[in-house]
Amino acid sequence: MTSAPTKEGRLGFRYLLGAALLHVVFMGGFGLAMVALARESPPPQLAIQATLVDSSTLNRPPPRERPDLQRKQQEEERRKEEDRRKEEERVEQEKLREQDKLREQEKLREEEKLREETKLREQERLANEQRETEKRLEQERRVEQERREREAKAETERKRVAEIERKQKEREAEQRRQADAREQQARESDLKRQLEEEEGQSAVAQSGVLDRYRALIQQHIYRYWNRPASARAGIECEINITQGARGEVLSAKLGSCNGDTVVRQSIENAVLRASPLPLPEDARAFQRNLILQFKPQD
Repeated sequence: MTSAPTKEGRLGFRYLLGAALLHVVFMGGFGLAMVALARESPPPQLAIQATLVDSSTLNRPPPRERPDLQRKQQEEERRKEEDRRKEEERVEQEKLREQDKLREQEKLREEEKLREETKLREQERLANEQRETEKRLEQERRVEQERREREAKAETERKRVAEIERKQKEREAEQRRQADAREQQARESDLKRQLEEEEGQSAVAQSGVLDRYRALIQQHIYRYWNRPASARAGIECEINITQGARGEVLSAKLGSCNGDTVVRQSIENAVLRASPLPLPEDARAFQRNLILQFKPQD
């Protein structure tokens, strides 16, 4: 009765089978290597080559080779050598042509690379020139715009100043016209007033009111005169009096006078103390500037 194989037996069988397969593979690879080596290596030349010779031919003289056959063999060898040499030259020429071709391709690649670099540099140069041109044109445009703005501003300012000057001249002309008109009106008013005063004074003079007004002022001044000790008889002095509208004395100056300095001063003081002077009975007889003769009674 056969017992079932154990676990250890199965493992040992597997190990033996794997070793056998590995051995077979190794031997197969070795055999293939030897075959390849045998194909590449020429057969070894033996130093001694045995030839089986018929004994009946030992005494027969060796046959002579034919000369034409020998020549043919030599020609064939030379031809083969020449073919081999030509083949080597052809291969060498092919290698040289391949090298020239590679060098030419490398040269073409270098030239293409140089052209590309030159093209890129030229494009970059043109781009830089374009940018510089655009920058210069933009700068010129800004300068031109600023110039136009300055000119427009200057023109606006010139017009504004011209308008101000024109209005100023118009105001000055209007002021001169108004001043001339006022002056003309004042002259006409003064002339009219002078005519009226002259007419009134003429009428007043003819009526005797002016003489009575002068006499009234003279009597009024005499009352304020303090006669000095040096005053002699027959004093006669001319008095220039400027008075206000209410008779207030504004100034008193003596003209021709036969009295001494003390007498002259006493008369001026009398006029100033007599202020305000009496007003005339007729307003037309009033005179702002009076010239009176001071002749006191002895």
